Amino acid sequence: MRVAMETPEAKHEENTTGGTEIKFSSVMREFCDNTTAHGLGRIHFVNHWIRKVFWSLLFIGAVTMLCIQVHTLFDKYRKRPLTTLVTVKTETSLEFPAVTFCNFNAMKNFTIQSGDKKLTDIVHQLQAQNSSKVPGNDTSEAVSESSNTEDIEWSQEDFQDPEDLDTIYQRGKEMSVFLAKEDLQTLTLLGHQFSDMVLSCTFRGMSCRNYTTWNWTSFWHYKYGNCFVFNGGQVNGVPVDILRSNNRGPSEGLNLEINIDQEEYIGQLTPQAGIRVDISKPGEMPFPLEKGVSLAPGYATMLGLRKIIKERKDPFNTKRCLNSVDRDDNNLYTRIFNVTYSSTACRESCLAYNQFEICGCVEYRFPAEGLFNICSVTNIKTLKCLSRVQNLYKNNRLNCTQSCPPPCRLEEFKISSSFATWPSQNYEKYYQEIVLENYNRLLITKSGSHRKNVLKLQVFFEDLDVEVVSEQRSYELVNFVSDIGGQLGLWIGFSVLTLAEFLELIMLLCHLAVKKCFKKNGTSESYLPN
Repeated sequence: MRVAMETPEAKHEENTTGGTEIKFSSVMREFCDNTTAHGLGRIHFVNHWIRKVFWSLLFIGAVTMLCIQVHTLFDKYRKRPLTTLVTVKTETSLEFPAVTFCNFNAMKNFTIQSGDKKLTDIVHQLQAQNSSKVPGNDTSEAVSESSNTEDIEWSQEDFQDPEDLDTIYQRGKEMSVFLAKEDLQTLTLLGHQFSDMVLSCTFRGMSCRNYTTWNWTSFWHYKYGNCFVFNGGQVNGVPVDILRSNNRGPSEGLNLEINIDQEEYIGQLTPQAGIRVDISKPGEMPFPLEKGVSLAPGYATMLGLRKIIKERKDPFNTKRCLNSVDRDDNNLYTRIFNVTYSSTACRESCLAYNQFEICGCVEYRFPAEGLFNICSVTNIKTLKCLSRVQNLYKNNRLNCTQSCPPPCRLEEFKISSSFATWPSQNYEKYYQEIVLENYNRLLITKSGSHRKNVLKLQVFFEDLDVEVVSEQRSYELVNFVSDIGGQLGLWIGFSVLTLAEFLELIMLLCHLAVKKCFKKNGTSESYLPN
């Protein structure tokens, strides 16, 4: 019996040619036989080539759809979308808002007709302006020669030709320009005074008619004259304690009885009678014309408030909102009135600075306080320059919107108003006696009633619930990972354990490859010639 002897060369050839290949195929066969991933097992085990092609195409299509879906999910996550969440918190005490009121009539007729020579001169100049229109080629406030405005488009939509404007409207603008050039002390004397307007003031039942004790403040408004602010948060630039309301209802709020003194109205310039009221956060600049509500004499008006807090997110840190609303000394309103940041005041300030830079003057509606020249409302060249700036502002080419984002935390007040006739017919005569006794004022008008002169204002919280409207990330990392897992399971049946199977396969293949490499090196060294 002959026994075949295996030579070392044959053994080496077997190990280097077939042995390792069999082990690789065994690993792959075992993986396809046991993996939890869909499709791979069918591709490996079906015998007919048509079935192999069919399952291969299905697997490739599933992987393609998986890639598309994952890309869509990643794009959604990268955009960091936001959602709005509304919650209601109940407080036991709330900061009371700043309440600003202004008389519709900017100047008292009696005051400007008094014996003061300076005031008399102002009246004469106003009468001269109102008696005839100033020609459109006036150059009293022409555009600065140094300003370059020829290359800026001006909008016919924003341009107001003085010849085409309503006479009363144009006179009002001319009066505003004239007054804007006067010093603040003179303007204050022209308007209605606090002591004359406020007949009665109570806050939470306590008298608040003392201007100094209760930290009242005032400012001059180009349209309404003297405006008075209750609970403004600061006096002469010095912060003061903000008043709070501990309960709801009119008795826990501000109650004002106001005399509008309609007999002192300048008829041609003040077609409306009453006051304008603005509710704002203490410390912010009030804008009664743009944001206020109007109150008529002869009525008791109730303004019920609900506090709303809006919380914005800045997911990309692109100054979509401001986390800090500290004092900005570059803001025109902050420089003059020492108010805190608000996006409205910031945008208005930005527009004023651009008007001055481009046209060399600013509109009369901005508080100049000697810092800027006031633009004429009759000079065509000046008006066209202002229309150019307005066109740039409207088209967001002055960067005012980007540089004046809203605060990330904004406090607002939702106002519900109701009114009733005041005083009532039977109470009117008693009320007149009270006014005569306490204030030595006779408010009866020529019509025989003082309802034409007085009104009552009540500002209070309807409840102490605070509505919080907050923005939150609607698609966080955990949502992204969860959706990726869902897509993997839907299209190719992957899970975390499936990924572990692939990791194990990679480790086994690497191990066999390294082992083969070492085995080749070791065998070849054994049979090297001596």
